[in-house]
Amino acid sequence: MIEALAVRLEEALPRLATVKRHRIGGFRSKQTEVQRIDISLDEQRFELEQTGGGFRCTVHTVVRGITLKREELPLTDWVRALVGGVTHAASIGEKARQVLEGLVR
Repeated sequence: MIEALAVRLEEALPRLATVKRHRIGGFRSKQTEVQRIDISLDEQRFELEQTGGGFRCTVHTVVRGITLKREELPLTDWVRALVGGVTHAASIGEKARQVLEGLVR
């Protein structure tokens, strides 16, 4: 499940999503496993880390590179918060595009 999520986030948010993988198996093994997913959106950083027994999902409020707040969420709430953050960032980007278009015309 986490591998599918990682691939989709890398495709949808190539500049915002960072996926850290590590090799499983022997030295020459090409098989990897997702260890961590980080998504940075404006003042929020979403982090999903695979732990021994499951996942640790956190949302960080970051201002000028300093984490002011860190909140751990269940996976479903983390995904909802991520969708909300991406939607908000996309609407801001669309508004900025419209303003710049208006200046050029």
